[in-house]
Amino acid sequence: MRTYTLILSFLVFNCICALQIRAQDSTRVLFLGNSYTSVNNLPLLVKNLAASAGKTFIIDQNVPGGYTVENHLINQTSLSKIKAGSWDYVVLQEQSQIPSIDYYRYNSMYPSMLAIKDSILFYSPCAKIITYMTWGRRFGGQQCDGSGTNCSPVFRDYNHMQDSLKSAYQQISDSMKVQCAPVGITWQQVLNDTSLVLHQSDNSHPNLNGSYLAACTIFSTITRQQSYGLTNHAGLSAPLANYLQSKADQTVFAGVDDWNLYIYQPIAAFTSNVLDHEVSFTNESLAHVDQPLSYQWHFGDGDSSTLSNPVHSFAQAGTYVVKMIASACVGSDTTQKILVISPPSIPTACSIFPNPANQGFDIRWNDDPPKQVFIFNNLGQRVMTKNMNTASYYVPISSLASGLYFVKIIGVNQSTLLPLIIHR
Repeated sequence: MRTYTLILSFLVFNCICALQIRAQDSTRVLFLGNSYTSVNNLPLLVKNLAASAGKTFIIDQNVPGGYTVENHLINQTSLSKIKAGSWDYVVLQEQSQIPSIDYYRYNSMYPSMLAIKDSILFYSPCAKIITYMTWGRRFGGQQCDGSGTNCSPVFRDYNHMQDSLKSAYQQISDSMKVQCAPVGITWQQVLNDTSLVLHQSDNSHPNLNGSYLAACTIFSTITRQQSYGLTNHAGLSAPLANYLQSKADQTVFAGVDDWNLYIYQPIAAFTSNVLDHEVSFTNESLAHVDQPLSYQWHFGDGDSSTLSNPVHSFAQAGTYVVKMIASACVGSDTTQKILVISPPSIPTACSIFPNPANQGFDIRWNDDPPKQVFIFNNLGQRVMTKNMNTASYYVPISSLASGLYFVKIIGVNQSTLLPLIIHR
């Protein structure tokens, strides 16, 4: 019985460890949107793409039909999911017409996006928010609210409406300092390149082609990795899936600045000022989002620091690789430099002792050995010359009378002139 108990304990322990490892390697993603997200189960398509890339996405969603971001702000289901916290990513999709109608863009979409961002970050301070740019109607047309009071321009075609949606999503993404998943632009690339149909018969909602293209775009926006070559095709033919993957990659990675793709990535940078064995480091790291940075320095000699601008003394001369990691909870970046530390310079100094002297003096010289010594009287006349050797730096002066003299000491690399008083 004891054996079985031990085996069971071992298995339970290993299961717990495995679950912990999977939890650490997983990415939690919350989708808040409407039918554009729920049709064809877009979150599941993203999850399956991630799985085929060897990644574990834990997803949740609240996507009631016709919902606006403003609706999510007061929806108890949405709020409870936000309050659950620990989200790595939250994908926000506005109702499809709202961004194209100026009144609702500025009075509903923008303030609601900002408000829901605050709520998300309150419960998940390290969450990365992504706006999900939707697509235009297949044939454009005018978009109005239910009363017909507030309307968009009359869009000539898909491209005309997509320009309006692009502008709206880019503006709010830049204002909030968040990423944007450019799904509508990916659609635009495909529609202008082929005769493929991405809309359903209502000319609004996506068919499976459109949803898969959206999933590839969102996958690459989250992971910052290409979707091309992933084996999950959601039932589409391999050639079609590969084509849609390639168009998603082309859109996302050709416009990394347009979509703020790396806005959550700090940029680690520093300069250094070397003075002998002591180095002063000046931190020049940047954080694009409003997240405080922390720092970890490794000086290459076994010492480290977490100060922003450390000063470090190297005990020995040599070549050191100094590495600095700038981290925020939303990401980190590492940079390094090679520093050459020279031996500490020793101040050149020379003295004679004793001074005043009687019968002679010793030369105290801390550089190369002195080679010659000239002694001049106070009239500038040379009265003695002595060639030195390494055995002794002693200079006898018994032949000189009392008075003021000047001693010139000449070495290999330098010379110096010192006053000497002879007193008897």
